[in-house]
Amino acid sequence: MKHTRLFQIVLISSFWVISLIGQASHAASIQGHVINVDSGELIQLKTSDGRYRQVKLLGIHIPRHSKFGRIDAKRHLAMLLAGRVVTVEYQKLTTKGVILGLVRHGGTDVALQMLKAGLARVSIEDPLNPKTLEVYQAYEARARNRGMGLWQ
Repeated sequence: MKHTRLFQIVLISSFWVISLIGQASHAASIQGHVINVDSGELIQLKTSDGRYRQVKLLGIHIPRHSKFGRIDAKRHLAMLLAGRVVTVEYQKLTTKGVILGLVRHGGTDVALQMLKAGLARVSIEDPLNPKTLEVYQAYEARARNRGMGLWQ
């Protein structure tokens, strides 16, 4: 009798864990017009249903210590995205309800563009897949070696 009850608990627990893993790996996607660029890593979208959403670019951060770096990053991101339609692929929200996602415009990874310009650093705290992390780190290193953006 005890073994049957233990087996049931293990079985139920296993199904519960598997369902959580399945939900965590499911990515959602939204599209919207960029109505504001709040910083070099944060944008505001208006979706087709009229909702306003704040989105943080996955995989990058702008160092806080460089005032001019923050200004240049914001200006560059605005040049790339202001008024444009973007697609955001995401799996989670931050604790403040901000969407943390991969932002694409015309199929181009916008965070990667920020790294190429030397205006962002790779955020190792963000949940990037290993291949994407490797590519991001390579482009950050290339910008650093060339003395671009933040690395001047």
